[in-house]
Amino acid sequence: MTQPAHVVVFYTVAGGGHVAAANALKQILEATGRYRVSLVNPYVDLMPHLDMWARLTGRASEDIYNQSVIGEGKTGLYCLTYYAGILLNFRLAYGRGRRILAEYFEQQKPDMVISVLPMLNRIIFDALQDYRDQAPQRAKTKGAVLITDWTEYGRHIWFPKGRDYTAICGTEAAARRAEAYRNLAGRVMRTQGLLLKPSFQGGPPPDKKAAKSALGLDPERPVICMMYGAQGSRRMLELADSLRQDPPDGQFLFLCGRNQGLAAEMQAMNWPFPTRIMGFTDQVPLYFGASDIFVGKPGPGSVSEAVSYGLFLLLDKSMALPQEAPVLKWLKTTGSGTAFGGKGDFRRGVAGLIGHLRSGGAAPQAVANTASAEIAAIVDTILATGG
Repeated sequence: MTQPAHVVVFYTVAGGGHVAAANALKQILEATGRYRVSLVNPYVDLMPHLDMWARLTGRASEDIYNQSVIGEGKTGLYCLTYYAGILLNFRLAYGRGRRILAEYFEQQKPDMVISVLPMLNRIIFDALQDYRDQAPQRAKTKGAVLITDWTEYGRHIWFPKGRDYTAICGTEAAARRAEAYRNLAGRVMRTQGLLLKPSFQGGPPPDKKAAKSALGLDPERPVICMMYGAQGSRRMLELADSLRQDPPDGQFLFLCGRNQGLAAEMQAMNWPFPTRIMGFTDQVPLYFGASDIFVGKPGPGSVSEAVSYGLFLLLDKSMALPQEAPVLKWLKTTGSGTAFGGKGDFRRGVAGLIGHLRSGGAAPQAVANTASAEIAAIVDTILATGG
């Protein structure tokens, strides 16, 4: 009996998109019976002692990103300084990191390595080459980068120099960027959308009113779903509170992610409109299926999910990370939604969309995301021919 191919997936818990893609890969590939998938967070599982930010501040780099950059909205100079520090950290720790990863490959003996994180990839694939060089049969070990951003922010942030891997892209912008690198000629593969959990593949329910009723919501009133990523953000509370002066004729779903303090604070408040407040949940498709409007930061994963459900987009540009600027550019170019900055813009955006829905205006067309149905065949192809 043929043993399943062993795939090692590198991810990070900086935000929610990377770990979501890693978990989706594991679920999808192992369901075929052809693969065994190991997930590894290199910053936590393999080289936490190389974290410069932890030594300087006492907080791990992932914690700084989740708590300060995302949670507190420090997306400007603070964020850029943080990124510069990460890149410097990788440069200084290159040799030790490469040895640690090569030793990890020696233990794991992968048939394929897939990275769903940025910045570290040159070290990953150099270490993979060290592993390949130890024995002739290891030359067949493949490598791939599956980008979880709309496109690459900065040259070689996702797609490093070298011809030792394949780029897997979920948007036209990311594919164009990858194809512009000579080293990736003939090594770029496309999926229809960013990789989402298979539960998002089905798209919106055939009867939205029934979906609302199933959640105990009024089927005749618009539903606004607010979600600021897996880590949540106090920005949700600020925006919701700004609606008190002129409460909209809608129902609100607040998905607070892992921010338990935020969820508890919002649950304790008396809101002038119907609300449902949840912490972290794996039932996002259920809530999106009952929603009409999505409010959140322009994260590529959550925007992709909302687009696949045909929701109106109301995106907070004040919370945009540098790598999320392409999402806002796409939003403006395609007219797929509206971006807001201040609370006044937010209130006007909500009122305008509710008015549109109340007057019988059409909803956006759902855009099917089939990446989860395509990814196994892509991995098959890379193992057979590329990488």
